Amino acid sequence: MWVLSQLPETQLALALAIFLATFVYEDGATLLAATLSASGKLDPALGIGAAFLGIWVGDIGLYALGALFRSNAVRWPRLRRALKPEAFNKAEGWLAQNASLAIAMSRTIPGSRLPLYLAAGALGLPLRRFARITAICAALWVLVIFGIWRWLPNLWPGSGMRFPLLLTAILLAAPWLLGRRLRGYIPAAKTCERTSNHDRLNACAL
Repeated sequence: MWVLSQLPETQLALALAIFLATFVYEDGATLLAATLSASGKLDPALGIGAAFLGIWVGDIGLYALGALFRSNAVRWPRLRRALKPEAFNKAEGWLAQNASLAIAMSRTIPGSRLPLYLAAGALGLPLRRFARITAICAALWVLVIFGIWRWLPNLWPGSGMRFPLLLTAILLAAPWLLGRRLRGYIPAAKTCERTSNHDRLNACAL
């Protein structure tokens, strides 16, 4: 608290804005924090902390929404009929075995975090395990972005912002392209395509 009290109000305002912006677009908010830090407008530690905390709180929030869905699903008769118990059991088993890898991969593949994190809460993945994995992944992601913009340019003086921009673009685009490339090879996706509309939700197991 003493450290925060010594920071200018503009720094705290920027940190709060970055924290809130992560709920809208995590990568964009992290990139903004890194560029502000590189330009000297934001303390690096404060920027890293705001970006990390915002991402992590958002992750826990998605998990909580999934858990809320699970606790209220029994109140919806139509949903009980659509989701068979064996489908839930199968999905729970898969997630219990592959949670660490799936969550880590979702950090780099745009569009995959929302359904996976909701499913983690809905399928009863232990909160402590989920929180630990997402904390590690979020911290590594934020540090990589900050490393590109804050510290990497010092290794190539005179390169300006061209090198960080190029490396950031590659970092953000490559996982998305890889995800599109591999999507057709996922057995679950092929199974979903072959099922009828009536049974699709159960076949995909969320």
